[in-house]
Amino acid sequence: MRGFTLLEMMVALVVASIMLAVATLNLMPNTETVLREESQRLAFLMENGGMSSQAGGQPLAWSGTGNSYRFWTRSKEGAWVRIERDNLLHPRTLPEEIRIGKVSFDGRSIEPGSLIVLSPDLSAKDFRVTLLGNGLVSDVVGNGLGKVEVKTGMAP
Repeated sequence: MRGFTLLEMMVALVVASIMLAVATLNLMPNTETVLREESQRLAFLMENGGMSSQAGGQPLAWSGTGNSYRFWTRSKEGAWVRIERDNLLHPRTLPEEIRIGKVSFDGRSIEPGSLIVLSPDLSAKDFRVTLLGNGLVSDVVGNGLGKVEVKTGMAP
């Protein structure tokens, strides 16, 4: 009965190490990938929130600060109430390396945590939410007509 030589064992370990390193690098997304995915998720949620607002005739709003954001709805009394238990519009926390930067609504910069209203009528305002991550910038831009898109680039 013949066993493996030390050289054969070393070669097998080197090949296994290389394969593990390649798999690890592919499974760990970089900041650019995470920023792009989070921007696309936010654009999708805001676009769907706007469509839901138009379909139901109920105004919805979005607010974000730091590394988290949430959606709001109006109560029967007219007060804004956080949406907590919705499958789609529940509160979200961004990954550690991503944060919310400048937010503008109707062409004006607004304070962190202020509401962007996704109006049920077709008179909705334009908005821009900037997400930042390690020198990269991604803008989620809504045109007021329900279309939301992502524009990416480098931080100035």
